[in-house]
Amino acid sequence: MAALVACPLYNMATEKGANTMPGQAILPRTLDDPTMQDSRERKFIRDFDRRVAAVGKEVLRILSEQNYTVVTLNAMQNNATSYQFELDQAILLGINSEIERIAELILLEGGEQELWSMRAYVEPAYIQGTAVQAANLTVQSELYALTKPSLDAILFSEPYRKRIGLLRAREFELMKGFTAQAKTDLAGALTRGMIAGLNPRVIGKDIAASTGINQRRGERIARTEVGNAFRQARMDEAEAARVDLGIKTLELHLSALSPTTRANHRARHGTLHSVADQRAWWAISGQSVNCKCSTVSVLVDDKGNPLSPAIIERAKRKLK
Repeated sequence: MAALVACPLYNMATEKGANTMPGQAILPRTLDDPTMQDSRERKFIRDFDRRVAAVGKEVLRILSEQNYTVVTLNAMQNNATSYQFELDQAILLGINSEIERIAELILLEGGEQELWSMRAYVEPAYIQGTAVQAANLTVQSELYALTKPSLDAILFSEPYRKRIGLLRAREFELMKGFTAQAKTDLAGALTRGMIAGLNPRVIGKDIAASTGINQRRGERIARTEVGNAFRQARMDEAEAARVDLGIKTLELHLSALSPTTRANHRARHGTLHSVADQRAWWAISGQSVNCKCSTVSVLVDDKGNPLSPAIIERAKRKLK
């Protein structure tokens, strides 16, 4: 588990500049980054780029170690040059196995229980989302404040441990899929070029191109997974408060409202939805990819009306 911070929940939420009034839901001070994860995403991206580049560098090393003979073909073929690599089935299998070993060593470092991406980026985002949500519910509900007086009370609870376990398993499966695809792409660029008798420089360029493609895929994962972990933590804690304590809330959708914000994300800003509706909306293909939106849980009455309607107006004013 990422390092825990034993401090009052309210301070955990406000230390990054949250905007709150007593008894009202806590809004972020700025909507440029509603999840407050921009810095963490950037670090994740740099780490991902470095790891994929390291795998690509190792594939280039494997290429440099292969023996080949330069053959000039006859005049009818314009004296074309072919590079005949010393290949057979055993050599190709060995190359593929070595690339797979390297890719898993670098991209799956830590294994399922201590996966690098989960440990350094996704889990801290989830912990922060839990802390911010807990602070938000604490200032709105005396029952919640009495039941969950500290962040540690939540993080060491069995329901939380179960939630983080599911997140850990999902993250590992995601990274396994990424690693398998990266291995296939890079091994394919190497072995196809060797079988075709291409110039090693050409093969090297294909490997570099494949490395770049996988870096961009990794960057998209980093931008998506960190924000998603933060959002899921907030909704998970709101769901737990509803089930365990009967605290009724709806999710106030907050969009980044930047020039790149998608129209349907902007249109959702300032609107109230159930946790189930929010999960379903983000589950639609592509909605969570590169998404910087977040939500804030707002206490409501039995009819779904917010107990502090001013918070909705404050959020909507950001659209103007």
